[in-house]
Amino acid sequence: MGHPQPSEPAEPSEPSEPSEPSELGDGRRLSADERRRQLIGIGLRLLTTTPIHELSVDAVAAEAGISRSLLFHYFPTKRDFYAAVVRAACRRMLGHVDAVREADPRPVHGVVDGLLTFVERRREPYVAFVRGAAGGDAWLLEIYDEVRNGLVDRTLAALAADRRDDTRGTSPVDVADPLLRMTVRGWLALAEEMILEWTASGGLERDRLLDLLVEALHRVVRLLPPLPRPR
Repeated sequence: MGHPQPSEPAEPSEPSEPSEPSELGDGRRLSADERRRQLIGIGLRLLTTTPIHELSVDAVAAEAGISRSLLFHYFPTKRDFYAAVVRAACRRMLGHVDAVREADPRPVHGVVDGLLTFVERRREPYVAFVRGAAGGDAWLLEIYDEVRNGLVDRTLAALAADRRDDTRGTSPVDVADPLLRMTVRGWLALAEEMILEWTASGGLERDRLLDLLVEALHRVVRLLPPLPRPR
């Protein structure tokens, strides 16, 4: 994930099915969707060690056993391929957060732990992604907003579940409240910055950081005006 170079003009698309070898190990020809998934999968694997703007479409095509021009049969431009890879990486991140959240009986704790774990394992591509979005590239910023909204949605749902299951009498939250959504989005920016700082320099026990982020969210939410009582 990172700030991409200017996109190349689309190379001529082939009007019919590609004639280059495109078979699976069992001899079955790959469909167009299977080929796209294969190319995106190669891009995802390379993305773990290579910023998106340095990802070579020639290397991806070579690993897939096709020509560069055939890759552009499936993705009209380099930017289209980059966007498909970054979106797939973001779906993987959200899926990881969901898996950790579902395994944790404390919903908010699970969401934060999922994000923390993912960034721990994929810090460099995540940093490149964040910096690329901050650099103002429109398509990358759009994807960044998509994944940020996905994290906000998950955090709001976790907050609602935490409040619903809390026996201490805490007031419920309205996940549709725009002020609450704005607050969670601001907290998420704080959490992201602290996680990136911690993964770079350490100096704090992991559980202490995790507990601090969870408590910070609950405290800032408690500062919001309570929901009006139903008449």
